[in-house]
Amino acid sequence: MVYIMLGADNELFQNHKTSVTIAWILRIFLITFGVYEIFFGYSVFGIVILLAVFIILLPAILTRQHIFVPLEIEILLLVIVTFEYVIANALGFYARFGYYDKFQHTMIPAIISFMGMLLFYIGYLLGKFRASYGMSWAVIVLITIGLGAVLEVGEYAYDMVIGPATNFVISHGTLTQGSPILTPYHDTMTDLILDVIGALIGATFGVWLLLRHEKEGKRSLLDEEIEAMEDYISQNKGE
Repeated sequence: MVYIMLGADNELFQNHKTSVTIAWILRIFLITFGVYEIFFGYSVFGIVILLAVFIILLPAILTRQHIFVPLEIEILLLVIVTFEYVIANALGFYARFGYYDKFQHTMIPAIISFMGMLLFYIGYLLGKFRASYGMSWAVIVLITIGLGAVLEVGEYAYDMVIGPATNFVISHGTLTQGSPILTPYHDTMTDLILDVIGALIGATFGVWLLLRHEKEGKRSLLDEEIEAMEDYISQNKGE
């Protein structure tokens, strides 16, 4: 576990203790909450939470932190898990607060599109992707909006087919389409509009951050993480 906290090369994370601390707080909280849900709450959500954390940490566990999900992206993924499976579902904010769903449909797409810009930057560092910031921005925004539309289709399928057929209840018994404040039609359209707004915010912030990083010419933790993983792969390619 020490490797997952500081990395195989402690110097890599030595100057980023705040980020490491945030990641550990989220990991411990989600693992604890997931175990609690399995025994005392909604076991399905507890299992999903633990599975999500395990998948995120799996590369680091298998390779002793030589190959890992970059810390910035890990934190964002853990935040998504917290918002969606802890606050929204397990704690019932979807059912208890009519507008929480709207917060989710703005925040989650913003985080996803921001992560998308980071992934494009990683592809650039690895020499696997070449595109302008404008093109990357457009692709990420469209993909994020598409994912939001797929989610709405999934929610409709759950309400109409999966839920009644399996008798499996999520969101504390409420339907996923519609809310205490909106009809199903207006709820879905509002969700899609907020998905667009969130995608635009996240991708735009990502481009601004990368442009500032490029202008300052300083190496970021993400640069160092990708370089460390590249070095490890190249050194062990023949093994």
